[in-house]
Amino acid sequence: MSSILDVARRIAGRLTFLLLVVAVFTRARDAWLRRSRAAGRQRRSERAVLPSLSDVHPGAGAAPRRRVGLRAVDLERIVGTVRNPTQNTADFLPLPHLRGQNWQARWLRITGAVDRLAMLPPIELVQAGDDYYVVDGHNRVAAARRAGAVEIDADVTQLLLPGITQPGQATLDASSLVGADEVRQAGQGRMSRTVEQRSATDDLSRQDLLGARGDDE
Repeated sequence: MSSILDVARRIAGRLTFLLLVVAVFTRARDAWLRRSRAAGRQRRSERAVLPSLSDVHPGAGAAPRRRVGLRAVDLERIVGTVRNPTQNTADFLPLPHLRGQNWQARWLRITGAVDRLAMLPPIELVQAGDDYYVVDGHNRVAAARRAGAVEIDADVTQLLLPGITQPGQATLDASSLVGADEVRQAGQGRMSRTVEQRSATDDLSRQDLLGARGDDE
């Protein structure tokens, strides 16, 4: 009887060991798959370029423009750039060969400010229909997207495109927007309705953020 129990214990021990090996292998495989998928998404993002406004709307250059003013814009509705040709990948970062040391320093300042919830200057956008295209602030859009933000403060100019601009859409301005006063204050570096209110010591000017020369396009 004891010999049977000994055999059973040895079998149970081996099964436990095998299950442990399988569990370790499964965790390692899953981690590798996650890294592989993430790397694949990054490679695809770097190969894909950000759409240019003139490619999507060839008549945009001659379209009448109307300044809307400061407003909070849904990040998902920011879909491209006014640059032609585009100089950014689909994640709004510069093309890989344009990511030099100066850009790296600016990027670290911007992401550091986002991590600290510091105030950032509004970006500049052009609105075409329901979509928005970046004039200035590509890196700020990229940093906000990576941080999981929903909206970003922007100074918006609307293009009046035949067949694109919806009836009544052009009648909107900053004074008619809910929370417009707070958005205007964000443009002056005081507070924003898209983030928590912070003290004046947390405010960062565009020059403080980006350095003495260049911008964060």
